[in-house]
Amino acid sequence: MSLETTDAAQYSGDPTTKPLYYYKRYDDFIEHHKIFPASILEIGTFKGESTKVFSMAYPNAKIVTLDIHLRDIDFTGYNNIVYLQADQSCSSLLTSIIEEHFPEGVDLVIDDASHFGYISKLTFETVFPLVKNGGAYLIEDWGTGYWDSWPDGSRFQEYATHPSLERLPKRIPSHDVGMVGFVKSLIDLTHETAIKVNQSDPQISAKSRIDVLEFGEGVCMARKA
Repeated sequence: MSLETTDAAQYSGDPTTKPLYYYKRYDDFIEHHKIFPASILEIGTFKGESTKVFSMAYPNAKIVTLDIHLRDIDFTGYNNIVYLQADQSCSSLLTSIIEEHFPEGVDLVIDDASHFGYISKLTFETVFPLVKNGGAYLIEDWGTGYWDSWPDGSRFQEYATHPSLERLPKRIPSHDVGMVGFVKSLIDLTHETAIKVNQSDPQISAKSRIDVLEFGEGVCMARKA
C-alpha cells in the first residue's frame, strides 16, 4: 500500500498535518530509487497522523517517532511504532536512540520537527551518518525560511549580480535564510568530489555523501550514496 493511498483513506484535513501531495512525492522518490524501508525514524510526531500513515504503508517496518513534547496519542493497533521523547538538537540522545533501536542503521528518516535551519542542520549532521547507504533523508516545510513571521525566516531577498568588463562575477548570491539556507547547503554534499582548489588537483573526497537530491514544494529528499 502506498503512502498516498493510505493517507487519502484517513486524511483528517487538519492544516497542521502533512498535505496529501507530500506523500505522493515520497511514494515517487522511494519507488523510483528502490528503497524498501525496514527501519524508519520520524523526528517530529505532533499529533501522530503521519506516523500512523507510515505504519500502515510499511507494516513490516519498525518505526521510531520522536517529539520534544509527548502527547496523549492513541497508537493502539499500530504495533510497529515506538514513541519517544527527544529534543532534535541533542546529538547524544539521538545517537543513543538510533544505536539502540537501529544498530544496523536507518533506511528512512523524516525530519518534520522544529523547521529551524540551524537546528535541522544539527540533526542532519548527527543522523545522516547513521542512515544506510541507499537510504533516504526527507526534510519537510523548508519554506519557513521565506517568512518574516518565522523565528529564523525572512521575506524573500533577491540579489543582483554585477559583472564587469574585466571578469565574470564569482558569486551568485541567493536567499539563504533559515531552512532555505540549510537545504541549499546540501547541494555541496552531492558533488564533494569536485571540492578542491584547482581542477587538476586530486580529489579530497573519494565519493560524495549524497548521490541524489530532489526538491519539491515544501519537501527536500536526499538519498545517501
